[in-house]
Amino acid sequence: MDVTLLGSGDAVGVPAPLCNCSYCTDSPRRRRPGLLVETERATVVLDVSPEIKEQLHRAAVCEVDGFFLTHHHYDHVGGLDELAHAAMGFDSHVGIEDGYLSPETFTVDEKPKNPVVTVYLTPTALGRITDSNPRLTNTVEFRTIDHGTAVTVGDLRIVPFPVQHSRPQFDTLGFAIHHVGSNVVYAPDMWSFMDDVEYTAADILFVEGAALFRAFGHGEESDLRSALQTADAERTVLLNLNEYLQRMTTKEMEAVVAQDGYELGSDFATYRL
Repeated sequence: MDVTLLGSGDAVGVPAPLCNCSYCTDSPRRRRPGLLVETERATVVLDVSPEIKEQLHRAAVCEVDGFFLTHHHYDHVGGLDELAHAAMGFDSHVGIEDGYLSPETFTVDEKPKNPVVTVYLTPTALGRITDSNPRLTNTVEFRTIDHGTAVTVGDLRIVPFPVQHSRPQFDTLGFAIHHVGSNVVYAPDMWSFMDDVEYTAADILFVEGAALFRAFGHGEESDLRSALQTADAERTVLLNLNEYLQRMTTKEMEAVVAQDGYELGSDFATYRL
């Protein structure tokens, strides 16, 4: 199983909009959150950031068996329109379906494959999408999921579990991804874990880290530290990072987390299990 971090940033990202301060110009770029998981029989993506098109092209991925959403904040769903454009199909985009162009205008080799886009999400997130952007349901296949109920995609077993973040307005999830004895956990936005064991003892835990630094994070530093210790992961990679907001250099942030044996996430870093 290969796992690629598509984005290590927060809702703002690095560089920040309309800013050229030293923290923006000297820090590594941090795209909004996302995780790519690939095996011989499955390719899934966790979260659909506003940069999803760039992220998937950079990772050389054009076929995805399923997208999973943690919650309906913009930095986690902002790329849904991009997926909907792809799912519309080439003939629709260029006018063949409506008779503006002849079907013979393009050869088969000139046409891209029309993808099927399947998105797994909570009923709460689906309700938000239906209310705010109902046309997405015309092209994207949405499937609702429940806490603790596994979804099987190829040879992956993916289990959603609830975390404390923006409740009750948003039913925010983490995901445990199981594959042949390996376990990866992804929880990029959380104040703390809830009463659940899916997040524990992961080989790699990709998780919220903002509260460990000096500016305000998602919740209290003491709560996050306690949650990370309880998780007891073999390897902990921190997300929701932003040098611009924290007013800290990357090296300063690395020094903070190294004391606890954690790592800063880095866009497009790949981990093999």
